[in-house]
Amino acid sequence: MCEFCLQHGDGKKWYLAHENYVKKVADSDNREAFIRDFFSNYEKNYQKSVKMVDIALQIPFVREYAEKKVRNFFTQKHAGQVISLEDAIAICGIPGRVSVIDCPCRKMLFNKSEKKCILFGTTAEIVENLPDNLHILDLGHEDAIDLLTSVETEGEVHTIWTFKTPYIGAICNCRNTECLLFHLKTRYSVPEIIRKGHEIASINESLCNGCGNCQKVCQFQGIVIENYKAKVNHNCHGCGICRRFCPEGAIRLQAF
Repeated sequence: MCEFCLQHGDGKKWYLAHENYVKKVADSDNREAFIRDFFSNYEKNYQKSVKMVDIALQIPFVREYAEKKVRNFFTQKHAGQVISLEDAIAICGIPGRVSVIDCPCRKMLFNKSEKKCILFGTTAEIVENLPDNLHILDLGHEDAIDLLTSVETEGEVHTIWTFKTPYIGAICNCRNTECLLFHLKTRYSVPEIIRKGHEIASINESLCNGCGNCQKVCQFQGIVIENYKAKVNHNCHGCGICRRFCPEGAIRLQAF
């Protein structure tokens, strides 16, 4: 289990703990202002932060401090972790309100309006009342399941996100080419930007036909093909997307 499970989940998966979604937590620690600023100034804050970090990393005696600041932000303020489809569906049954908005990353990168980001409870209420509410739409539980299943068939990874840890406010569904957080993870090689999940892919070699579909769809370079068989390496984040694209049903997720 990760450090969040010990700190915020009684040793179990922290993102399945009901208390990390409740309004009492959302209303504390000045979270409303943080969430409001996060969504109102998404592009401006991203560009400003990247510029500052890029400069700091070029200065030897500042580099270590800058890396620490990045790690701390993606631990204390906006922590993200890969989750499986099964856990994403379970999460959508925990909070009262479940909504979906246009993805801020796709809007910024490609000027696309695609409803792919799921918001919960207080986060949805705050975003709904912003001048530009990103066209929020409430979802029933079955609607949420349909959305999560649909984006997975497109090869998109499910990640859970905090707005000041441990309050969980969103599930993002992304590909590495369409997500600013994926871009940052590659840019800075900081594992805290998107944490690995609690499972790892396991391949039944007797079923694997070496087609390479799993390797092509993996967002983390977590699978290689050796001697006509798929092999999982240390890069696997446990998203489970590879399972859906395996024609032989040779892949499953298992706890590690």
